[in-house]
Amino acid sequence: MRRWGTMLVLLVAMLAMAAGAHAVPHDTTVRTIQDLSEPPDNLLEFGPGEDHCVFTLSLASPPDCPSGELTGSPESLLNFLQLSDFQAVDEESPARVEAVDTTQRIPGAQPFSAAHRPQESLTTQITEAMVRQVRNTTSPITGEPLDLAILTGDNADSQQHNETRWFIDILDGTTGGANPDPEMDDPDNPSSDRKIVPDSGIHSQVTQVCGEDSGYGDNASPYDGVEGGGGVGPDAGYWDPDGDEDGDGYTPDRERNIAEVGRDVTVRDFPELFDEAQQPFEAVGLGIPWYSAFGNHDALVQGNSGDAYVGPFGPGPEVFNPGLDAIARGCLKPTKLPTGVSPEDFAANPGAYIEDSEPVVVPPDPRRCFLAKDRPNTALAPCDTGGWIQQHNRTTGQPRGHGFEAFRAGHRTAPQTGRGRPAEARLNHDGYYSFAPRAGLRFIVLDTITDECAVPVCSEGSVDDTQYRWLENEVTAADAAGEYVFVFSHHTLRTTRFESTDATERPIHYGERVDRNDRTQPRPVRPDAAPESTLEDLFCRHDNVIAHVNGHEHENYVLQHHCEDGPPLQAGRNPFVEVSTAAHIDWPQQARILELLREEDGTLALALTIVDHAGPPEPGTGQAPEQVLRLASIGREVAYNDYQGSRGARGEPADRNVIVQTDKPWPPAP
Repeated sequence: MRRWGTMLVLLVAMLAMAAGAHAVPHDTTVRTIQDLSEPPDNLLEFGPGEDHCVFTLSLASPPDCPSGELTGSPESLLNFLQLSDFQAVDEESPARVEAVDTTQRIPGAQPFSAAHRPQESLTTQITEAMVRQVRNTTSPITGEPLDLAILTGDNADSQQHNETRWFIDILDGTTGGANPDPEMDDPDNPSSDRKIVPDSGIHSQVTQVCGEDSGYGDNASPYDGVEGGGGVGPDAGYWDPDGDEDGDGYTPDRERNIAEVGRDVTVRDFPELFDEAQQPFEAVGLGIPWYSAFGNHDALVQGNSGDAYVGPFGPGPEVFNPGLDAIARGCLKPTKLPTGVSPEDFAANPGAYIEDSEPVVVPPDPRRCFLAKDRPNTALAPCDTGGWIQQHNRTTGQPRGHGFEAFRAGHRTAPQTGRGRPAEARLNHDGYYSFAPRAGLRFIVLDTITDECAVPVCSEGSVDDTQYRWLENEVTAADAAGEYVFVFSHHTLRTTRFESTDATERPIHYGERVDRNDRTQPRPVRPDAAPESTLEDLFCRHDNVIAHVNGHEHENYVLQHHCEDGPPLQAGRNPFVEVSTAAHIDWPQQARILELLREEDGTLALALTIVDHAGPPEPGTGQAPEQVLRLASIGREVAYNDYQGSRGARGEPADRNVIVQTDKPWPPAP
């Protein structure tokens, strides 16, 4: 009897543990991930959760993080997820320009400082770890499940077909029987079919494509990319997780890193990591409708160059650049910046310098081809299956087209007809659209990519006049229909500030008149644009606009636009909130829940809650026995210790978990 009693006690304990495991927190109101050691040791651990700051969206400047709470039991109107800047990286691609990173010693001060990241081989696993975390996440305010997700761009890293298919298939999931992209099956490993295969390069094609005397020596390792030291200039190369030959700033030796790069970082060794990162895995899928937006990395080579496609401005087919296409598909991967060649020149025309860049031979892969934005285009297989937009039609997720096509979007209370992409966007190969996630709301997704900038770095954004006029018409129509508006884009208002060489797009519209980092500095206004024609002005003069949600800057922040800042004064007095969320590729690798609430007094509030991915903070203590989560855990720690990254990207408390109260009534009146 004592034995049975003991077993009963153990059974009860196991059930309690199972219940606790099922109740593992899914957001940062319960627990956070930080370096809490004293003194700091550059390693991460679980920390206490963070309450919501509560702001009233008014003309008054709020305190840094005011305390407060919602009155009564608010009603959830829509609970959705923002995911941003996966930058799913094919780090083995010959089209990447990691070599320019060796010149970028000052963190954040140079345009090519993100050309190489030590964690970039782990981007698919990090994305999958976030999907696994948020798949069953509920609101910390109301307990409601997520209704949908919106991606605010930079989903791929370098405009490549395989990178784009990776993120789409991760969000859709690979466990079902459908196969929307059979070209992504690994011809050398049939058992990996319909899994995510983060590896690139078809080993069986080396002799055929690269030549019998190519010099490729297959050492039974699936990884073919840059690693280790031996670089040019003040930097000594790249990270080597096997610990044989770390480059400057990528070592476990803190004192050495400080001496070499001026940052106290600890990049630990993880033997055979690069090989593990190439292994296939099953993706579970979000399980909710998701919608997509263009980022500069989705439409430009490594987020900077628009040279993968050329041709006339405006209507007509996008014409692929055979030189860049051949580099991406081919066998020679640059590793060094040639002596006397500037980073700008190398990034603009890497093909001209391959022979002098001490290239390594990698297996070829046609799936590295660059995607056009849209159809029609002249791309070769497999990029002839459609541009970046059409890849969203090749899906097992919902809705078909993920925003770019007309659809019906269902909400728990009111299914609505989606509007999709307008005719003018289709004519000009642009990816902006709108849809109604429920009655009383309109979501507007912008395309802020600057495709024609005539300089090597085109990473910042712009809005052409056609799109701007469509946007204002959408906001005006929403007001007449009794709809509040959320606007989504990749670029923040501050970084929507680039010119275009395409005369058909003018006047170009900036995001704001003054830089949020220095409100005394007005942005130049083009003589052919009205002075009140920024996005900020537009949002200020329409009182149905609630928020602008974006990414790009790889940091968390919540900025209230009170519409009184100058000079000159805004042409409107509708205060709105700008919500920008950190990247998955860089520290802190977080997403954000946004929940629109109706308070008991009938007014709207917006609850913002940060979410960490499911990889635990410490990868070396057995907390992550599952392979994908272990690799994602390593990816977070290494990103935290990237000397070129920003530990401040997590933001202040008022940039993370926030409740913004408004005086806007629900339901809206037409």
